Amino acid sequence: MFNLTRLLRPKATSQSLAALDLGSNSFHLIIADWQDGELKVRDKVKEMVRLGWGLQEDGSLDSAAVNRALGCLERFGERLREFEPGSVRIVGTKTLRSVSNSDRFLAEAERRLGHPIEIISGEEEARLIYLGVAHYLAPTKGRRMVVDIGGGSTEVCLGDGMDLRLKESLDMGCVSITKKFFRSGKVTEKRLKAASTYCSQQLVAIADDVVDMRWQECLGASGTIKAVAKVCRENGFSDGTIDLKSLDKIVEIYRQAGNSDVSIEGLSKERQPVFLGGVITLLSLFGSLHIEQMHAAEWALREGLLYELKGRLEHTDIRPTSVIRLAERYRCDKVFSGRVAKTCSNLLAQVAETWELDEAETGQLLHWASQLFLVGLEITHSDYQKHGAYIVRHVDLAGFSREEQQQLAALVLAHRKRIPQQEFPMDNLELLKACVLLRLAVIFNRAKRKQAAPDLELRAAGEHISLLVEKQWLQENPLTKADLESERRYMRHIGYRLNVIAV
Repeated sequence: MFNLTRLLRPKATSQSLAALDLGSNSFHLIIADWQDGELKVRDKVKEMVRLGWGLQEDGSLDSAAVNRALGCLERFGERLREFEPGSVRIVGTKTLRSVSNSDRFLAEAERRLGHPIEIISGEEEARLIYLGVAHYLAPTKGRRMVVDIGGGSTEVCLGDGMDLRLKESLDMGCVSITKKFFRSGKVTEKRLKAASTYCSQQLVAIADDVVDMRWQECLGASGTIKAVAKVCRENGFSDGTIDLKSLDKIVEIYRQAGNSDVSIEGLSKERQPVFLGGVITLLSLFGSLHIEQMHAAEWALREGLLYELKGRLEHTDIRPTSVIRLAERYRCDKVFSGRVAKTCSNLLAQVAETWELDEAETGQLLHWASQLFLVGLEITHSDYQKHGAYIVRHVDLAGFSREEQQQLAALVLAHRKRIPQQEFPMDNLELLKACVLLRLAVIFNRAKRKQAAPDLELRAAGEHISLLVEKQWLQENPLTKADLESERRYMRHIGYRLNVIAV
């Protein structure tokens, strides 16, 4: 499976949508109705799972965290089973990005939810957070900063209106800082200083760029920031506006108590154990980024997910634009890419049924791969597919999950020469078949880019492939004929048999 088919074609003026954010501290579920082009929130559910607390040094999750998470997802799954495929988006953030060998956990989680889970990058998380906040509160004149302190990471974004200008994800959050510096519960001046120094170190790389961009408004979008605002209001530190003075007063409470698990007016018992870590993170953001005031916003990542899903339903998916921008950045040959994409579409249409491929899903992935397979040429001609795969795998592609980028990178890597079986996910048979189609499309468009590919007839049954090509065309294109002979050998290495028939 490619995990790309998340879109439903709207069948009526009203449709139910859901988004689930699997964070390092909490799991957040939101359910909304899409009615006449508007989203109307119907329900919100949050459970404190503290997945990040169970992340161990070897990258595994301890059994207690796994049990808490799966128990929560079982309950959420009862709500989500009524939703059609494609009407739910579920994303994992910092902790699930960090878990090693997460396949078993994700498979069980998806079984309980009945819908696929995407693991997204920190930059993609930041973009979706900004999207949620931008839809929540109309911007005032000037630039806006949005900050989200999660359990495992902190996202910082700057934008003008709906246009995002900067997005960063930092390795600090309320759970990770509490776990790293206050795990025993003891609070000392030395530990407070160490935690503050660590957070400031994380901010060094982005501080100058953020400060230089200048902003007129700062919003916080997370449970930590909403909790801080409430504590400030309930204790008379401020009207709910967050500033340095009120943050210092909160830290002083912990300094006097000497304990991180302190009862504070306005602070919920479930957030109590990790609140100090979030406050220290927020204090460091204020100091390093020269923030004077921050206001709490109600919407964040999960609402951004809903609006992204709504946009895809209305055919405004950001992913095609991300692919085009990357192709343009690396000056890919549009004519060549276009011809390859057209041939891929032709070949796919002929074998989709016999190979049991979803034509829309596979076609979308092949179209993107056709646009990006040349990106490595900007670096070198020798083994350019390896450089291209590295770029596609690691670049920030807005709208894409980690799995989607990995699949695209695999196609770019394996579109020519021998398929590297140790690096290509050979167990993903759908992706392997898509790779075969891409390879053939490249071969028939590589020799003479101004000459259209010939009429091709492709038949496929399991690992047996028959390709019927005009005899005269093969005689007039000896280089392509030689490439096909090489391709027969490459196919044998992966257990496929390619039979080229001149007709």
